[in-house]
Amino acid sequence: MDDRNDGLWQGGPWEQPSPAFPIPPAVRIPPPGRRRPLRSRQRRRRWPWFLGILSLVLVLCLSALLLDRLLSDRAALRDWPPSAGEDRRPREETHSTEPPAIPQAATGTGVTVSLHPVQGEGLTYAQIYERALPSLVSIESKGEEGYSAGSGVVLTEDGYIITNAHVVAGARAVDVLLQDNRILPAELVGFDAVEDLAVLKIPAQGLSPARFGDSNALQIGEPVAALGDSLGYRATITDGIVSALDREVEVDGVTMALIQTSAAINFGNSGGPLLNQDGQVMGINTIKIVTEDGSAEGLGFAIPSARVKYVVDRLIAGEEVRRGIFGFTVSKIPVEGGGLELVDVEEDSDAWAKGLRKGDVLIKADGAPITGIEDLTRIKQGLGPGDSVALTYLRDGEIVIVDVELIEA
Repeated sequence: MDDRNDGLWQGGPWEQPSPAFPIPPAVRIPPPGRRRPLRSRQRRRRWPWFLGILSLVLVLCLSALLLDRLLSDRAALRDWPPSAGEDRRPREETHSTEPPAIPQAATGTGVTVSLHPVQGEGLTYAQIYERALPSLVSIESKGEEGYSAGSGVVLTEDGYIITNAHVVAGARAVDVLLQDNRILPAELVGFDAVEDLAVLKIPAQGLSPARFGDSNALQIGEPVAALGDSLGYRATITDGIVSALDREVEVDGVTMALIQTSAAINFGNSGGPLLNQDGQVMGINTIKIVTEDGSAEGLGFAIPSARVKYVVDRLIAGEEVRRGIFGFTVSKIPVEGGGLELVDVEEDSDAWAKGLRKGDVLIKADGAPITGIEDLTRIKQGLGPGDSVALTYLRDGEIVIVDVELIEA
């Protein structure tokens, strides 16, 4: 990789290398209180024998607990009636990026996602659950390798459903379980594996659409809740906060700008909503960080609703989802007084055509101050190639404002 990119943001998020995480240091847990000294040589000789017995007892106890946990996990099946002789254990992981081989629904119907302002009601988690539950659905997919499960969100009363692409990828049949326990076959409206979003259509009327909020209004530390079928347990709600915004996470070689949350997100939550305290959908839960030693906790991620709207609107319209970038590289470290310095501008970009050059300092985007690269990432969530942003920059003490169109990534 070119050394000049060190410490630079290149218009991302698809132009960013994945970070390398250091190995955490070993943690030594001190014993509870001081050990009493051994009083005799005889007791010292007996101590290893006692440790051996104690170790054997601990091993037997741990083995019993692990066996019980394994059996419990296998028994934790979702309450869908299984077909005779068919393995219906929830299994959300799938490595396929192919669209499901199910009937195609009509596109170009004019359905779009509406983002509503935050109302500031400040509901309790019980009230959030009551409000959001009718718009949650369970999704089962049957593919070549068996059965998989996930969650989804009702977009319209006549059966448009939003979920993750990986929930239905490669499926030969997809069924949707409603809260009234009806199971309906789904057709595919649109699918984008890179964005990890898919839109389904089921033959239904009178459903309860979810109310979407604008993820750009989220703040770090704000309470949120995740809703979905955790490990196959239907309609599970978990609480947490917004841990970070516009967090760049690499998934299957693609870097996505996501909402990070401490709300527990487990297998089966994928495709379900991340809710704010008004019960609005602020994101679609997509991934969690796991480690082999189980040391990762509270590292869940959701696709921001601003990005969901951009992608879903195009999928329903039958259009290709194109990813836009500014076409310039900026320093990650703000300059003194605020703003980000341009260190490179692509000559085939609209930014170059509009006069932006190396050394200019970006201070505003669409009138909002630029305090870090997250501001540029956030503003691109709802935009694509050809969409324009009013950029305000500083050059030799002079302030200039230009409308710059994004180019295709």
